[in-house]
Amino acid sequence: KGIEEATLAGDILLCKDLEIAYTQLEAQVIYMSSARVFGLSNASLTGATMAQWYLSNEKKIVQAATRASGPYVMAVNPSYGLRRVKLVFPPS
Repeated sequence: KGIEEATLAGDILLCKDLEIAYTQLEAQVIYMSSARVFGLSNASLTGATMAQWYLSNEKKIVQAATRASGPYVMAVNPSYGLRRVKLVFPPS
């Protein structure tokens, strides 16, 4: 599924990094579709470590996704939990 399709289906998006927030077209789709996106703050992790970072923050991710409507991208990290990341769209 694409960003818009997943959002319309009520899904949240889990990404391996935060690049989606910094790519103009993807950020625009996130903004326009009110997507809820969670991305790992470190793009060079192994698959097992990626899974562990998400699992260790599962409760925080579920709480954020149910409490706050999109659009947003949240960085996921085991030391600080979740942090909101600024989208490059709309331009300031």
